[in-house]
Parts: sequence; C-alpha cells; structure tokens
Amino acid sequence: MQQIHQIWSHQITSPSNEKIVYGRGSVDMKFLSEIYDDNKGKFKGALPTTIYQAGFSEVYGQSPDIDSTALMISATAWILAKCVKKQDSISESPRKASDTSDYYSGLLLKVGITDPFKVMDFVVPKMFSAVDYLGSRDIDDDGLLEQSHNEDWMDTILRAGKIVYSQACWILALSNFALLLESIGKVRESEKMSELAKRTINAVDNILWSEEDNSYLDIQVKHHIGGPYRTLMQDVSLYLIAAKGHLFRTDTEQENRINSNKVDYESSQRIHHRSLNTLDTMKKRLWKEGWPLVTEVELKSTGPWVLKPYQYHNRTIWPWCTALEILARIKFNQIDECTALLTELSSGQPYMFSFYEWINPLNMHPEGAFPFRTGISAVRLAISDILQQGNVVQS
Repeated sequence: MQQIHQIWSHQITSPSNEKIVYGRGSVDMKFLSEIYDDNKGKFKGALPTTIYQAGFSEVYGQSPDIDSTALMISATAWILAKCVKKQDSISESPRKASDTSDYYSGLLLKVGITDPFKVMDFVVPKMFSAVDYLGSRDIDDDGLLEQSHNEDWMDTILRAGKIVYSQACWILALSNFALLLESIGKVRESEKMSELAKRTINAVDNILWSEEDNSYLDIQVKHHIGGPYRTLMQDVSLYLIAAKGHLFRTDTEQENRINSNKVDYESSQRIHHRSLNTLDTMKKRLWKEGWPLVTEVELKSTGPWVLKPYQYHNRTIWPWCTALEILARIKFNQIDECTALLTELSSGQPYMFSFYEWINPLNMHPEGAFPFRTGISAVRLAISDILQQGNVVQS
C-alpha cells in the first residue's frame, strides 16, 4: 500500500509540485533533456518513467510512455480489488479523495499508509485522471493509442506508431480498473471502462491484424527509423493475454455472451483463432534454438544507445518477456511449449536465467541487472498459471 501511495503521489499534475525533465530518449529532441513546462498541462495525469529522490522525475521520451501509466493503473486496480474482495462489505460508502497536496500526502506516507481503503480514496481519482491522459493519446480517434520513439519499455529501438504491446497495457488498465470500480459500487464508471477496453480490442483486431504475416503486428509511422517496418516483436504476447482475459473472464460470462450477443461471440472466436495463429507465427519467426528472441531481425538503427547485434534489445533473450509468452501460451493450452520455455528459464549457471535482465543468444551469457525483479515476478506468475491450469485439468 505504501508503494502504491508513493508512486501515485508523483503523478504529473498542473501545476506540478516537482521538477520534471523529458526527452532524453527522443530522436526528435536529439536525445537531449528539457525541463517540462507544466503550464501547458500536456502531461497532466500521466506517471513519469522514473521517480528520483532528489525532488524531480523524468519522462524518458518526448511524451510519457504509455506502459508506465497503464500498467500502474492495472496493478493498482488489481491489488485494491483483491483487498475489497476480502471484505464482506464496506462499512461506509467510498469517500471522496481529499484536496490534500501531494507534498502533504508524502508526509503522511512517512507515517505509514497501510489501510487499503484510505489508499483507494487517494488513488482512484488519480486513476481516472490517468485514464483521461491515456485516452488523449488516441490522436485520430480510431481506438488505438499512438506513441513516438522510445515511449515504451523497449527504450532503444525507436519504434513509433500504433504498437500492439502498448494497446495491451491500455486494455489491462481498463479491464482491471473496471473490476475495481464495480467492486466499490461505481457501476456506470465500470461499464465505461469495459466499453473502452472492448473498443480497443476491436481496433487491434481490425487494424493491427496482418493476414500477410498471420499475426498481430505493430504499425510503425513512416518516419520511424528502427525497424525494418514489419518487425515481429515478442511483446505481442501481452495483447493475447489482455484480450483473452477481457473477453473470457469466466466460463459463465463467456456463456452469457454467447446467449446475449452473437456478434460478440463471433468476434471473440475470431480473436481466439488469430491469437493461436500469432503464437504459431512467433514460434516460426522468433524462436532460435529453443529460445524466443525479443526482436525478430537485426535493428537498422537504435538510440540513444547504439546497440550491436545481440545486445540489449537487438535480437536478444529477455526472460521476463519469455514469461509473458508462457502466460499467453498457457491461456491457449499450449502445454508443451510452456514446459520447454520454463525448462530453459530454469537452466543457467551460476544462477537460473530467469534471474537476469537479458541474455546474449550466441553465447548464452546473461547481461544487465541482477537480480532482475521484473523477470523474477513474471516467471513466478507464469509458474502459478501453469499450476492452476494443471489443477483445472485434473479436476
């Protein structure tokens, strides 16, 4: 609860209570940082890429990256919804967030904010503001969020446009926020979030599906300089997880959809079929000697870090992203592939590969941060899903 409170206390506001720099990862800004002018308010509602202890935060790209904000909405909503579920009932109706400044909230944090319902009072209004910000990133109103170079977790490959992974983060944010809002009695707001998620899923299916590639694929803008243009990325896996999770939350809900709306059912079945095709395409085009690579081909250009082949994001193995692929494959009952990938992740010397940030596929030498908590958490979730799937099969 304290970490949730702390992160959201650094949400970008207008006027801002702290200094924000941005642009270090933007080719359009020549990879030079500038101080954000909060009078324009164009970042209002977003979360920064990095929160520093020295009284300022950083937005890495020209605009806040979509996944930093969306995944924090998703994680916060998921955790708080679990807390609500543990309570038989909320003794009083949810209170409105106070007008307390972020600075004062930071002082309260030092005392210790551990009550999930007090945290909820504080963060839910901020989550609405974050949703408003992310919604504004759909520039052409086609249901898909747009981004410029390096405005997602792959902060060197210069992809820009309509990115499948970023849409997945947005869908997860909306889906989990909808569940939280429903659990605290905000039914109308919950339905709005669900409709936004559904609209995004339909937009991905209509716009980002490639018959030629038999896969969901990013649409890069003409001025992008990474590439090549039709590059398959392993992080497409997250969309398969998000879409499946939203469309088929439970067998009962799926049955209700079938009975109530034939169009929704047919759309869900099409997405299911295309997801299977995407997984097949990923195995054919991304897997190298039993390991999936994070990018399909050697990148033409990178920045601000100039990458050699098989370095960082340039045709390497990322255990956390491989765990996402396992999570996607387990949702489509591809047990053999999941077992093979998990076996690879649990190998390695002197420590398991799953503890490392990334791996050079030529010599299987692990690199980057160690221990890499994102990878460890993702692998743990993958193992948990495999065990749950095993229990379902046995029952």
